[in-house]
Amino acid sequence: MTSTNFEIKPLSSQDRNKLRKQYLFAALFLGVASAIFSFIYFFVIKPDNFSGIPIIMFSIFLLFFAGIFSYVFWNTYIDLKRGIKHCFTGVVTDKRVDKHTTKSRSYNNRMGTNTRHKSSRTYYYITIDNNEHSVPYSKYAKINVNDKVYLESSPKNKEVLAFTILEKNQNPVTSTTNTSYSASFKSKSITKPMRQSDIDLVKKIFLKKVRQALIYMAIYSILLFTLWQGIFIFLIPVIIAFIYTSIKLLILINNYAKFNRNGRLKNITTVQVTDKLTMTSNTSSTKFRVITNIESIDVSEKIYKKLKTNAIIELHKATFLKNLVGVSINEGTQYLENL
Repeated sequence: MTSTNFEIKPLSSQDRNKLRKQYLFAALFLGVASAIFSFIYFFVIKPDNFSGIPIIMFSIFLLFFAGIFSYVFWNTYIDLKRGIKHCFTGVVTDKRVDKHTTKSRSYNNRMGTNTRHKSSRTYYYITIDNNEHSVPYSKYAKINVNDKVYLESSPKNKEVLAFTILEKNQNPVTSTTNTSYSASFKSKSITKPMRQSDIDLVKKIFLKKVRQALIYMAIYSILLFTLWQGIFIFLIPVIIAFIYTSIKLLILINNYAKFNRNGRLKNITTVQVTDKLTMTSNTSSTKFRVITNIESIDVSEKIYKKLKTNAIIELHKATFLKNLVGVSINEGTQYLENL
């Protein structure tokens, strides 16, 4: 694997025009934010009818948005003043998807109501020989781990000015919906009896899913009992959710019974790793996802770091339950004890 080739080059006229568009973005952002805050201040809060607390909260939010505007404006100004760009040439060693979810709640004291808002933004990153860079999804979707790429970005604002794939991975794949397939590799599957350690892990996963289903059913039951005397329309989604969870639980128990009756077997499928990525979020734990020629799987960090693109591995799954319990690589079978 080659090391990153880093260069500093002067900005071209095209680069400067692209950076100047950030000024337009900042101005539009400021205009929209000002209009929204003006409407809230004069028509919703109406400061003459409220105490100072809403005014203070309003001022804090206003300062927050003003800070975002100033940050974008200043970074763009510094990049244009310096007149340089950072250029990286290297191999993509990792990919990351980060989903950031924000929640907010607004109150109306006179009406006695409150409104909840939830929004999510997804950011895409690639690592070029241990240097992580934020890239647009249109660029991110075209590359795989081990591709050689060329990237230009502004030093301060980290704006991607140019991105080129110089060399694709040795075994190229063609993508379809949710799955990547290799044209040169054909998977095969065999069935074998499970060892006691495999059986114990399957049981652990089964009991965990049963506990989760029972917790949800208990919550739905409490909601049904609480809302029974209320408006019936609010009961319909709760009833549907309770029935759906109950059916899933019955299917899970039936499949586990079939797994035991049929000799506690496992399917071992030989697959090829085509790509891998890390999935992070501010609301859930980090997931390490490996994409193979037949499906995507979530594994432990230990297994994730050992797997390389184009590697041939074996997936161990419980029959009927389809639970992934282990991954066979060169060092032997790695069991997913973290599940």
